[in-house]
Amino acid sequence: MASDPTPVRIIIWCLPRTISTALVKCLSTIEGLEVWFEPFCYSALAARTYKFACGRDAPLVYEGNEEALASAAAILSSVIGSKIDADRIAYATVKKDLESARGKYVLVKDMAFAVRKDSTRAYIPTGFRHVFLVRHPVRAYSSYRKAYLKMANLLRDEGEETNDLSFDLEVDDVALPSKTFYKDLYSLWKYVRESGLDADPIVLDADDLLARPSEVLSKFCRLVGLPYSDSLLQWDSSTAVADSWKAPGKAVAKDLVTMYETAMKSSRFMPLSEPTPRGQLPNDVVRLSDASMKSYEKLQKSKL
Repeated sequence: MASDPTPVRIIIWCLPRTISTALVKCLSTIEGLEVWFEPFCYSALAARTYKFACGRDAPLVYEGNEEALASAAAILSSVIGSKIDADRIAYATVKKDLESARGKYVLVKDMAFAVRKDSTRAYIPTGFRHVFLVRHPVRAYSSYRKAYLKMANLLRDEGEETNDLSFDLEVDDVALPSKTFYKDLYSLWKYVRESGLDADPIVLDADDLLARPSEVLSKFCRLVGLPYSDSLLQWDSSTAVADSWKAPGKAVAKDLVTMYETAMKSSRFMPLSEPTPRGQLPNDVVRLSDASMKSYEKLQKSKL
């Protein structure tokens, strides 16, 4: 009697604005795919907002710390405007849930900054193929700056809109460690290789995916063990697919419109736009991009 085939388990590590949500929506059309949407990311966000509000580190284990994690979930929920479940934001719970996932294909999409510390890297699940999704820093930071500025203005009181010219990601981004996005991604890539989690992780460039979707996506699927057909290049623009995703909050992918709306309403990979001339870029984008190029170029050496 033939044994059951080895389950396909994949973690896509990324940084913001790397077409990651659109890629997950695309792959969600594969029958039997089980999606876990940014579980560690929201653990990290809960920990950051809890530390800011309470001056204490959030527990990494749920059992015995229910009250503290309920408080952390409530604080984060109020900040982002979407309900987060307390029993899903403990790092230990995420590791357990991912390792016990039993879908035919299991796909996790998460952010590298969420496991930047040794204490949190200890909870990275075993048995997964690791993929690192990267994008040219100018494109990623330009897109992230627009989204963050829009989100910041939505959260401000009427009449207190932040001026685009005065906004500086490096100073004003209180949500995420934007300065170290690329350093965190490269550091995690090295850790995954050297720790034995995955000796040969895949590096995928989002700009390549947009420029040559059929070629890059088919190669990616072949390497990770997912079935590919050209039907993956077009998908339904409805956001209903997110209802089946497993996330720290049932509606986060729909509620956080400034971060996810474009991807959630997408139906295909859009062609690359012309790059903005350096002289027309905001100063913070130039500064952060320049500081990130070394890590980006190191990852580029191993890309598909």
